[in-house]
Order: sequence, then structure tokens, then C-alpha cells
Amino acid sequence: MGATSATVDSSPLAAIASGGERPSASIPAIADGLERALRARAPAQHAGTPLVRKLAAQVSRRLGLDATERLAVDICAQVRDAGMISLPDAVILKTGPLSPDDWTLLNRHPELGAELLGSFPTMARAAELVRAHHEQWDGGGYPDGLQGELIPLPSRIVSVCDAFVAIATDRPHRRGIGAQGAMEHILGERKAKFDPLTVDCLVAVITEKCRSRRQATANGPHGTAGQAQPTARRGPSGARELRSAIAEFDAVPAFGPVVERTLAAAAFAGPLGGSNLAGAIEGDIGATIAVLGAAQLRSDAPVAGVPAAVALLTPEEIRDAITALPTVAFPWQTKFDALLLRCLTHAQAVARAIARIAQMVRPLDRDELVAAALIHDVGKLLLARVWPDFLVATSVRDTPEEALRRERREFGFDHATLGGLLAERWGLPEVLVRAVSGHHSAYASDEAALIRLADMVVHHAHGNAVDRQVMLRLASRCELSISALRAIVVDLPHHGGSPRRRAERSPLSGRETAILQLLAEGSRGATIARELHLSESTVRTHLHNIYAKLEVPDRAQAVLRATEMGWV
Repeated sequence: MGATSATVDSSPLAAIASGGERPSASIPAIADGLERALRARAPAQHAGTPLVRKLAAQVSRRLGLDATERLAVDICAQVRDAGMISLPDAVILKTGPLSPDDWTLLNRHPELGAELLGSFPTMARAAELVRAHHEQWDGGGYPDGLQGELIPLPSRIVSVCDAFVAIATDRPHRRGIGAQGAMEHILGERKAKFDPLTVDCLVAVITEKCRSRRQATANGPHGTAGQAQPTARRGPSGARELRSAIAEFDAVPAFGPVVERTLAAAAFAGPLGGSNLAGAIEGDIGATIAVLGAAQLRSDAPVAGVPAAVALLTPEEIRDAITALPTVAFPWQTKFDALLLRCLTHAQAVARAIARIAQMVRPLDRDELVAAALIHDVGKLLLARVWPDFLVATSVRDTPEEALRRERREFGFDHATLGGLLAERWGLPEVLVRAVSGHHSAYASDEAALIRLADMVVHHAHGNAVDRQVMLRLASRCELSISALRAIVVDLPHHGGSPRRRAERSPLSGRETAILQLLAEGSRGATIARELHLSESTVRTHLHNIYAKLEVPDRAQAVLRATEMGWV
């Protein structure tokens, strides 16, 4: 009898029971009973439960959770909506749109479910998890406003799986938008509503399932003999390996010539030295990340641009940040070195494109956007470190969106979300994290949308495949005219390099910068007024303000100074 008790006490059921009660195998029986009650009381609300449980189990395995944690996740998924049993028929049986009062009642179901589960001594842990399954990563959820790691991991897993199923499938009060639309929505709420890592695991699960179905259809009932299979390790071991790689990826190697140029530029003082130093640092991905990371330690406010970081740090601090980096020397020795060079070449082209775009639509944010462009593909380096066959999976025949879907199918993760995780781990500002993680998302932030557009412009200018309709829609969203987009695409392959960049931030407003840019292009006052939908008197007022801010007497000197400073 004692042996039997010991066996029960060491089971996963014991770990999720309340601490003061003897564990009991009644936990599954209670959960089954509550699920049956919900199915009978509110069949529409219960309909998604089997799929939520299945997805939650797969996400749990991919995260490498042990048997106890997986059981806690499954119980939470099974009884997460038990509180709806207590809601009135007018809410849970309603087939039309819900009113604000209806939503207020409906949103009480986590609390009601926790109270119901808490009435069973063995379900105390399950009650805690159910209460938290609508909390949000940024603290905007309910009922307690928990944030980040304070939300129990099983609740975070169930939250993202529940949301995916709810958005993808039909509900009594609205139509579902399908798996692809739901996935895009979930990715758009990554780090807002949902734990980033659970989102990444769910995306991996969904894309892998889609890929398996396509392969099964293509291969027929007997499969295809001898077909090459991807070598990436999925499941718990693959997830653990990836987490370990993220934790160990402390720095992106810098190219030897860049280190030499940066150290030489750091020996000079004054504005010219700052300009040369910022330009040298922006010539390398690793150097950019290292200097930006060092700047965060010196400032209470986020520092998201290299010129601002150069202005903040001493030459000695910059030298220390650069010399601490591992270096890559010519000739390149490994496939990783070759990929690093390819990423750097592409990043520099995207940085040139984003500098042109920002000059037209976001002049005050150009430095931050250039920094985001330089690091936007850093997640590819992580994929190559973990799974060498990532290099085989890339193809210039794919559009950027197709390449991203291929990454999710083959490896379970994509380089954009992984890059965001790395940027966050390195302590880079939130604006850069969002731009990197969202630069392939349809629900991207403004910064990420600009990076995505610049990335597509570079692919298109270099003759690679792009979805032109997506590129045009992005240009419209970013308020970039078709003629301006065409000029950037045509000029980009022939651009001689990045303009000289000063460490000083431009004193001009966005409107003033736009006027000065048109002056630099040879436009006169009346033309500028028509182009910007201003009166000529307003343009003259702006010009006087520009002369005062730049401390110059006339238009020619204003254009010369702003061009020399890299502000237009």
C-alpha cells in the first residue's frame, strides 16, 4: 500500500494538485466532467477545445516541457472555458454580434472558471492557470493584468493556441478568417498579447503540419522512396538547441578591414572624426550591434542610431566595444563567413535604400532606420549556426515572403522572429527589436514596414523575385510616391556608397528637410509650394527658419551645409 502511495505522489498528477491535499487520479475525471458540462451547456464555445488541446500539446513538446508541465497545459486547455457554464443564455447562446455588456460578461469567464475549479481541492493549480489564460504579455489582459514571465507558462501556451483557433474558425457571432489569416494576426501580436517564444513554437507547429499534409498529398499513400529530408532537428531537442544557441550568440563577428577602419577613425576627434567613425561602424553588422549595445549602458533613454551612439560614447569606449568582437579575416574560411558577407552586402544595400526612403518620408528617423536595416537579417546567422542546411534552403527564385515560409516549414522558425529575439537579448532599443522581428509581417510597425519596403526594393533592383503588388501597397502605406519608388529602384544598383554621416542630429523638422531636399534637386519656391501643398509665403517662412538653424546666409549655403552634414 505504501509503494502505491509513493507511486501516486511522484506522478504528474501530484505536481498539479494543491499542496495541502493528497493527490488523486480524480483530476482527469473532474476535467472530463467539466468539459462535458460545457459541451452540453454551450456547444459552440466548446467546439474549439479538441484542437486547442492538440496544438497546446504540440507546442509544449516543442518547448521541451516535461510530463508534469505538459499535463498542466493539457488540463488548462481542457477546462479553460469552464467558467462559461455560469454565464446567462443571452450571452453564450447568442448568434449575432456581441454588445459591450455581453463582452463584459463573457470576459468574466476566467474568474468564474477559477472559482469553480477552486472548489475542488485537487484543482487549485488548474484554477490558477485558467484564471491567467487571458492575461497578455504586455500586461494588457485580464483579470489581473499580469505581465511577461509573471503569467504562468501553461497559461501563455493555452492563450496563444486558444486565440489561433478562435480567430481561424467560425464562432456564433462572426466568421473565422482561416489558418493563414490567424497566423498573421498572432505574429502581429507577438510581444504584445503573446509570449514571443510560444508564438514562434505555434508558428512552427502550424507550418510543419501544412508541410506534412502537402508532402502526403504529393507522395500518395506509399510515399516517395529516396526523397531527401531536411536535417533540422525539430521537437524538444531542436527547441532546446535553438534556445541554447540564442543564449550563446553573444556577438556577431566583425570583418577585419572594418575593425581596422573603425579603430583608425576612433583616433580622430571633432565632428569629422565622428562622421568617419559613424560611417566605419555602419559598414559592419557586428560593429553596429556592439556600439549600439554599449550606448544603451551609458544612457537612460534608448539610443537607436549609430551617430547618436558615437556622440554619446568616448573613443576609448568605442574601441573597447569593437576590439571585444570576434573577427573574420580575408579570405573567408567557412560557409558561415560566406553567409555573413552575403548578409552584410545585402544589409548595406537595404541601408542605402532606407536612407533614401527616410529622406523623403521620415527624415528625423533616418539614423534609427539605417541601424535597423543593417541588422534586419541577423536571424539568418543564428539559423545557419544551428542548422547548416539553412544555406541549402535559401533561393533567389523565392520572393522574400516565400523564403520566410520555407524557413518556417524547414526549420520551424523564421529569421525575422529569431532576429528580434537576438536584438532583445542584446539589449537593443524596442524600436529596433520591432523593426527586425516584424520586417516580414503584414501587421508590422511603421519602422518594420519601411524596412520591409527597402528590403523588397533591393531585391527588385538586383533582379530577384518580389511580389510587386505587395511592394506597391507598402509604398502607399509608407506615403512614398510611385515616381520616388521608381527612382530608388533605378538608382540603387549604381549608387556609389553611403553618404557621409555626421554624429550630430539634424536640427531641421521634417517639413524643413523636405523643402531643403527639393531645393537641392533644383526646385524653386513656387514649385516647392505646389509639391508640398503649401503657400509660397509659408515656404519662405520655412526657408528663413532653415537659414537660422543652419547659420547660413542663403539657399546655396544651406544646401551645401546640409548635404555635407548628411542631412539631405
